[in-house]
Amino acid sequence: MIIWRGWGILALLITVLFCLPAGLGIEALLGSEFVPFGIAAALVLAGVSVFLLGQRLNAPRPGYHPQTGQPVLYRNQHTLFFVPMQYVGFVLLGASVLLLVAGVVTIL
Repeated sequence: MIIWRGWGILALLITVLFCLPAGLGIEALLGSEFVPFGIAAALVLAGVSVFLLGQRLNAPRPGYHPQTGQPVLYRNQHTLFFVPMQYVGFVLLGASVLLLVAGVVTIL
C-alpha cells in the first residue's frame, strides 16, 4: 500500500518515468550487466527533480486568516510514506549510490 498526502505521489511517478526508459535503453544498447549503472544515473536525476519539486510545493505561503485578518503562513504537506517530498529526493540519491555499488560488485 502506498501512502501519500497532497502531490507526494509525484515522487514515485517521477522516479518511474526516469528509471524505466533508462533501464530499458541501457539494456538494449549495452546489455543487462550495465543496467544498474543506467538506473543509478536515472535515480540521481529523479532525486534532484523530486527535491526541487518538493521544495517548490512545500514552501510556506503567506496569507491572512479569513475571520481575524491576522497574517498567517499556510504550509503545504506533500508527502510520500510520511516523508516530505523534498527529502524523498535524498532517499533516491542514497538508493542510487547503493545501486551503483551493487553494480560494481556484480561486474567484479
